[in-house]
Amino acid sequence: MKFDYKRLVSIAFLAMLLPVSMTAQEVNRKMYPDYNGTLNPDPSLMNYKKSIPSEDGKKRAATSRPSHVNNAELKFFPPVFNQDGGSCGSASRICYMFTHELNAYRNLDGSKNENNYPSHFVWLLTNGNSGKDEFVQNVGVPSSATYGGRTYSSLFGYQEERDNNFGWMTGYDKWFEAMHNRMYRPANFPMHVGTEEGREAVKHWLWNHSGDNSFHGGGICGIGVASAGLTYRPIPNTTANSNAGVVGLQYLNTWGPQVDHALTIVGYDDRVEFDLNDNGIYGEKSADEVGAWIIVNSWGNTWASKGFIYCPYAYGGSYFRQDDSFSGDWWYPEIYKVRKDYRPLRTIKLKMEYSRRSEICLSAGVSSDLNATSPEKTVVFDHFKYAGDGNYGNTNPAPQVPMLGKWADGVHNEPMEFGYDLTDLSASFDRNMPLKYFFIIETKSWAAGSGYIHNASIMDYEHDTKGIETPFNLPGGKVQIQNRGNKTIISVVVYGESYYAPQNPTFTGSTLSWQAPVKSGHNVVGYNIYVDGVKQTTVSANTLSYQPSYNSSAKQTTFAVSALYDDDKVESAQVKTSTPIQPNGLYNTSVNLKNSGFSIPNVFTSSYNQATVEFWICPNSLSDWNQAAGPGWGSFMFHANANGTFTVGWDTSNRINTSAGSLRTGTWTHVAFTVNGNVMTAYINGQNKGSITSSTYSGLGGFGNLNFRATGGDAWNAKVDEVRVWNYARTASQISSAKNLEFTGTVMPSGLVAYYRGDTFTDENGVNMLRDYIGGNHATLLNNNFAKNDATQPSVKPSTTSPSVSINSPSGNVYAGIPVKLTASCSESVSELLWTISDAGINNLSSAAPSVTFKSTGSKTVKVTAKTGSGASSTAERTIYVTEAPAADASFTMSQSTVKSGERVTFIPNAPQLGYTYEWSMPGAEVEKASTTQAATTYAKGGTYTVTLSVSTPSGNTRSTSQTIRVEAAAPKVDFAVSPSLILKGESFTLTDKSTGGPTDWTWKLVSSGNSFVAMGQNPTLTLDQPGVYNITLTAKNDAGMSSKTLNKALYVANADSKNGLNFGGSSASISANSPFTVSQTDFTIDWWMNPTQLGTYTHGMGDTDNTLLLKANNKGVLQLSIAGKKCYSQEGYIVTGEWHHYAVTFKSGVVQYYRDGQLITKGNPGITSLTYKPGKFQVGGSDTPFYGSIDELRVWNKVLSVSKLRTYANAPIANVNNAVSADGLVLYYDFNQSGGSVQDRTSKGYHATRSGFGPDGDAWGLSRGVFVLNFGETAAPEAVTSTYLTNYRKAFEYNNTLVNPSPSNRFYELKDWKQEGNVKSGNITTGAHVDMQKSQCMTFTTTWDGFSTLTDHKVYQTVTLPAGYYTFTAHYDETYEGQCEDSYLVVAEGSTLPSTSALGQKALAFSKMAEKSGTTTKNEVSFMLSHESQVSLGLVVNMKGKSCFTIQQFDLVKSDFTVLEGNTTDDYVLTVPAAGYTTVSLPYNARIPQGLLAIMITDVRDNVAVATALLSDVLPAGCPVIICGEAGKYTFEKTADQCPTSTGDNLLVSEHTSGHPVSTNVYYSLDPTSLGEPAFVPSGSSFASYRAYLPISRTSGIQSYYLIQFEDVSVDGVKLDTNIDADIYDISGRKVTQTQRGVYIKDGKKVVK
Repeated sequence: MKFDYKRLVSIAFLAMLLPVSMTAQEVNRKMYPDYNGTLNPDPSLMNYKKSIPSEDGKKRAATSRPSHVNNAELKFFPPVFNQDGGSCGSASRICYMFTHELNAYRNLDGSKNENNYPSHFVWLLTNGNSGKDEFVQNVGVPSSATYGGRTYSSLFGYQEERDNNFGWMTGYDKWFEAMHNRMYRPANFPMHVGTEEGREAVKHWLWNHSGDNSFHGGGICGIGVASAGLTYRPIPNTTANSNAGVVGLQYLNTWGPQVDHALTIVGYDDRVEFDLNDNGIYGEKSADEVGAWIIVNSWGNTWASKGFIYCPYAYGGSYFRQDDSFSGDWWYPEIYKVRKDYRPLRTIKLKMEYSRRSEICLSAGVSSDLNATSPEKTVVFDHFKYAGDGNYGNTNPAPQVPMLGKWADGVHNEPMEFGYDLTDLSASFDRNMPLKYFFIIETKSWAAGSGYIHNASIMDYEHDTKGIETPFNLPGGKVQIQNRGNKTIISVVVYGESYYAPQNPTFTGSTLSWQAPVKSGHNVVGYNIYVDGVKQTTVSANTLSYQPSYNSSAKQTTFAVSALYDDDKVESAQVKTSTPIQPNGLYNTSVNLKNSGFSIPNVFTSSYNQATVEFWICPNSLSDWNQAAGPGWGSFMFHANANGTFTVGWDTSNRINTSAGSLRTGTWTHVAFTVNGNVMTAYINGQNKGSITSSTYSGLGGFGNLNFRATGGDAWNAKVDEVRVWNYARTASQISSAKNLEFTGTVMPSGLVAYYRGDTFTDENGVNMLRDYIGGNHATLLNNNFAKNDATQPSVKPSTTSPSVSINSPSGNVYAGIPVKLTASCSESVSELLWTISDAGINNLSSAAPSVTFKSTGSKTVKVTAKTGSGASSTAERTIYVTEAPAADASFTMSQSTVKSGERVTFIPNAPQLGYTYEWSMPGAEVEKASTTQAATTYAKGGTYTVTLSVSTPSGNTRSTSQTIRVEAAAPKVDFAVSPSLILKGESFTLTDKSTGGPTDWTWKLVSSGNSFVAMGQNPTLTLDQPGVYNITLTAKNDAGMSSKTLNKALYVANADSKNGLNFGGSSASISANSPFTVSQTDFTIDWWMNPTQLGTYTHGMGDTDNTLLLKANNKGVLQLSIAGKKCYSQEGYIVTGEWHHYAVTFKSGVVQYYRDGQLITKGNPGITSLTYKPGKFQVGGSDTPFYGSIDELRVWNKVLSVSKLRTYANAPIANVNNAVSADGLVLYYDFNQSGGSVQDRTSKGYHATRSGFGPDGDAWGLSRGVFVLNFGETAAPEAVTSTYLTNYRKAFEYNNTLVNPSPSNRFYELKDWKQEGNVKSGNITTGAHVDMQKSQCMTFTTTWDGFSTLTDHKVYQTVTLPAGYYTFTAHYDETYEGQCEDSYLVVAEGSTLPSTSALGQKALAFSKMAEKSGTTTKNEVSFMLSHESQVSLGLVVNMKGKSCFTIQQFDLVKSDFTVLEGNTTDDYVLTVPAAGYTTVSLPYNARIPQGLLAIMITDVRDNVAVATALLSDVLPAGCPVIICGEAGKYTFEKTADQCPTSTGDNLLVSEHTSGHPVSTNVYYSLDPTSLGEPAFVPSGSSFASYRAYLPISRTSGIQSYYLIQFEDVSVDGVKLDTNIDADIYDISGRKVTQTQRGVYIKDGKKVVK
């Protein structure tokens, strides 16, 4: 191919002038559906900061950029992988970019699943009105470990984005984890890589994030390419290439003609050279033949060079023309910018269900008005915007798919628990003040689904990182969701934590003044002063004014002050004031955009139900689509056109086009548009020019930055002035009257949220900004193609007329001593309001809305004077009646009246008042005292505790109220993970316990169709030699009880490696070959593996036509075989969607047999005995019978295979194809183990199949995980053995002829055959288990009724001898009578009795606190395992104190056989001490410290020194985190019942015993040597590793890079440091030792440390 460099240069120039969005012909959106062609230029990417981090994280000055960088070689980058389905966009941006950027900032290893991120959490919502851009900004992404896979989820299913039932993730903790992992809006380089400047900027980003020192490595970026038609070649052997070590690696030769795929640039190499113009000369710089981008693909590591390719700089664009010449459509690479150290501060936690999920749209809102019935700001929840049907919510009627959809183990109808981050929504409000939150569910007009909100809470993490929960009040415990286009709205007030901000800041002359905050239970210790966002100083608590340093010549300076509380630990919100906005004077300043634009931040992060946008424009030129702004059609957009029309709307069906000539070149025109719900109206020069009422859209916003576009045909080429954004829909009169009015002074019109007057400035990073005079949301100018324009037009001046002003009546009562905010209504010309209120000590206070505290009761006069910029003024007065403050109300509500130990509970006052102080006393809790309006805590132990609230009024009157809370000892809340979830037989996998509640015993049960296994221990690593799909159950136990959780289809064990399968990406995709069938053929077998994603009227066709031979499925899962027009059918449900299964159809002389997974499902007879006609082809898929899903291992045989042969071939690739041909009649074999091209027939018959209608080559071939997992063994069914071992186990229970209570007569009889202990005898009444003749002779327990007493540790049991096995013991409540069991337990224990309640955790084999009978609870059960024949007792331990009764109608005992899996099943813990000589550990049980190890606690922190104290014991106490020092090696910590005599109460270290605990703030330090790079703290959003120790440091004490761990003195707690230990040495246990390592020893009767 000839290369014309001059032509390339001209193309590069033209590309800078062309529209940035590709045309429809250039992007194949069918193959790349989540492609976004709209650019978001970021000018800061063109600025380079000259310092970089080295490999060890230390900072050094940049000397020169290296000649080559490959970030895929860094630990932050994840392994190359093979995407699933058409998810290339998510694979590139999430799996690669999102993962790498977070890890490069957090200094984490991308190869670990907890540090890489899945494509399909995002990809599945592609057709759900939320794309990957919205997810990374607003939702976040959970780790692959949490989601259950890097692509498909082993938990939530194996579906695609076009399906209507794909699984949704549940679990608030999972969603909360995702919230920490966030990016800002994806950005693009402003200049493309065809320019030298653009190329240099990208290289700087790749090298070191453009000099950002907070990262530990370079960045990566994303691109879109044309992969269909892509070709590559090996890099030639030249001296330069040989020296670079790149000879033979693949480089890009041509792109295809149409963009259809996403790739990722991971590096560059300036050393490599090419001969692109084929003139025999390599490396001609004039031909741009030196240098290449290093690009990674998501088609596995067999593509190109282990998944990577070099792209010459000269080909750095998206596609080639049909003549194989480069298009010149250069890349503007996309990057992600990390939200560094982000943690959510306010979230909503929800549990809800709805039967047709795509009918609903969820949102939340907030208002500072506690009486509001609608929110001031709203955010629509991405992921929940009419999503889940694979069709943007447009399917009518909506599919009957519940919110959770279909998981790997089937459809889940239970309520979904999730959360959404409301931090950004709440950002513009003071979160320490009361705020009202709304949760809103909107429905489609045709919505017919049903559901309920079961739980809803606002979680506040601002000052309590564990969260303070404020639940919504749900009448009756749940709220029904309205359908048919109606809304469901619930609301709750969150009172914040009383760290109030200063009041009434003003700037007069050169002095900043303020008033003290409202009184609270916290102490103000000082004030921080800020100037233009930069902290200038801190002043004392008794200082209420300050003279700041500032640039008095600046257009505007913003001052802010915040209050510091409680030893500087907490800072309030900032309150702001500014220098007055000055009039422009003779000349009006505007900005002249010359193919430029700007980006307005923050203003549209949330949605407005009403809004107005207006501006003055003087076009330099007009063309179709120029002067464009907004995210694009489908959200919001406006633009000009060549004929002078102005277009604005939500999408192309909901937009307004004004008349031609509305805009004219060289003429100033005022443009405005309003949104009022679903009505949009456009105005030109104040005149209404049209409106649109939408049935689809409502409101404006929620899309982030509002971009006035700067590149290509969308760019602004116009002068712009007076850009205003309002939070309400202004009337025509308001727009017309104010369009020529300049706003000045210190008071801005109500509802104005952004105001750009045309003047620019350069910020501290060298970025040009357009100044915002309202909220400091300065707009970024997107390139340097702009100029200042001073002119008399447009004519915008301050008003010269007298203003109008009136004081608004305060809402509600005004109380003495309690602040009230006063407001005034005034004309928009007002520039200043001056308030005088003598009783409040206010005299000429300049404020738009002062906070006023009246000192006394009675009628008070309030006066305000309004001034305009021209000096005109007007005064108003109002009398306000002030009453005495209400008495203190100390009543309060608990979020739960009964909680489990370790469970969070919130205490909420019933009538909180601003200005009152609140003091909570919670003895016995984790947090025992709090001075906040609401309080939250946990209780570690069961029991009854008292909570007291004391409330004081401003006058000092105090009231207190106490309540009791019941804390129940909690059984573990079981959770676990399986990794990997797909293995080959003989490979190992790990079961990881993620339970909470401190379990101490673990039993795992693994069951497939052919095998049952049991394993013990917390985190066993196991090996299975039997294939199958295994359901896994974990039963975990602690002292309070035991509980279980089962994951169905949790583990796939394959008999052999199936490698690749073929994914049919669309309805027209097909493979076609010559037919292997013959006329008059009487016998054949077709077998294949298939994972269908959806069914239809006729789908999954295989064969030719109905008139010859054809297999096809219908929407009921029936597979139809047609031969010469005769038909035969399988039963319904034969084809199963969303799962891999093996299918086989045999035909023998008219008899058809349908097999699935080697089992005969059904037979049939089509009424024909042979093939009448030879099929013309053998085709799979195609438009007539489309194939949705993936296929693998397709075979055609000219014989009927026996069942044994079928099973043999079904479960492995055909190893000896020739033998299968000769012996069994194999005539066609597609194993699909390839990565491109036509499908190869592995027989010698040559029935190769041509692919048609597929997308990018690599998208079609994916790993067929789930194939070859059949197990044809027979698992013995669980055996009911109740009657074998138990007697008298069901009603009517037998009884002895002895009354236990004589009144009434002949009713309460002594139970027969059951041993009883702990009966209570009082007179002639014996309280205990009995037979109640009036309750159908059930086993009955009654207390304080009918003369019965209470019961404590009453035991009722039978003792039997059971053989080895896995057992389940069940007690069934009677369906008619009571089930009030209180604190009773179902128990199994070894021996001849049952333990008492307090000893259950230590002595019971299995036990569970009984759940009381309810609509959903009819029984209680426990499971236990016996490894050998044992004597056991089974029964109940009963504790009942109130008027209670429960009845048992039957006990069951079921036995299952099993095989014990040996693995890492010990309770002992093996710790590896690395070469550094230290690590950390914390165990959930007492363990013996191995000889030679020293355990260290941290007992104090001073500056950057952590003070160490040795643990003077050879027993490590349960839950005690320590640093372990010793020689490198593996050490076993043996579980022990011995106790540690040493106090550990001063230990500052913390730990978790399960991984995955979200770290909600970045003040936890990892003390393991592998994590001691900079920074040493655990990043926000990361996870604690299990069994490791961390050091928490208060944020305000300063984040150190690391902490030195030192013993404070030579002697620490009596421990002498000794480096020369000789003879007569003993270890801690008193054993004499002859050789010592580092550790604690006894010498001369004293403990010493070596």
